[in-house]
Amino acid sequence: MAAPKDPGHHYAQTSKIAFDFYDQPTSTAPFGYEHYISLPPTYGASPEKSWPLILFLHGAGESQRGKNESYASIRHGVPKIILCYDKYKTGMSTPSIDIPLAPRLRGRNPNKGKSGDADLSTTPVSAEVCRIVAEEFITVTPSLNMGYGWNHSILTALLDHIVQSYRVDIDRIHVTGFSMGGYGTWDLALSTPHRFATLMPICGGGDEVRAKNIMHVPQWVHHGERDDIIPISASMKMVEALTDAEAEEVRFSRYPEAAHDSWTKAYGDIEVWRWMLSRRREHGGKEIGEVDGVVVPAENKVPVT
Repeated sequence: MAAPKDPGHHYAQTSKIAFDFYDQPTSTAPFGYEHYISLPPTYGASPEKSWPLILFLHGAGESQRGKNESYASIRHGVPKIILCYDKYKTGMSTPSIDIPLAPRLRGRNPNKGKSGDADLSTTPVSAEVCRIVAEEFITVTPSLNMGYGWNHSILTALLDHIVQSYRVDIDRIHVTGFSMGGYGTWDLALSTPHRFATLMPICGGGDEVRAKNIMHVPQWVHHGERDDIIPISASMKMVEALTDAEAEEVRFSRYPEAAHDSWTKAYGDIEVWRWMLSRRREHGGKEIGEVDGVVVPAENKVPVT
């Protein structure tokens, strides 16, 4: 297992839960994603236990561009919950974080839109949500530092590495993300439709023509009705396509007062995590070519330099 590296900032420092920063060692391309990994506090004390895993994909405004800028990727969503858990365990009853925007944004909230969304990254997370996410799941947060959009092939190789390095329950791998990461959630699932236990795309969109290929995967879609960055119609088209394909389980939460940032409400809802925790990959399901949870053959990977 590779050793963690210094992210070059203090915003990811924790004392009550492992939350470390790594390079991706192998990929389907000569490059990969830096990423954060959290392990449940009892991971080391339960050597026989395998754990469900959440892969979290951030939005475009949370990408790093400058050196040591990965803190931009942990301001929202799953990594925010992990950092709030650490604060909760140190005695903060309503934990919150305060991480600055990336310098390139010059103080401009990238998720504002015409509706004037506030930056909700400092919104507290309930202790209940902190506990279930931090204590019940391994979490993986890639930090995008190249171009725009998530590459499903590189993400697949990253998941292979995580499965080989940690005690992951390969039938309980979940994917969620918002905005660009909402698109990335559906795109990754469409490329490996039999790998995941659930999908939770937030204010994203996808290829509705191929939606039938993931009709068997439980999905919980979220979107703000006032979103003018990615209109709710993008999610509606996927939900309609999945419904027309007689998908087994599709939930759609619409937030009448939310604009682009519907993820703060979605990730703050304890029920989404209980739902995720209760779901497994379809019985006997396996991705094409999958061996012991690994999808991409070793000969198709190269070391990341």
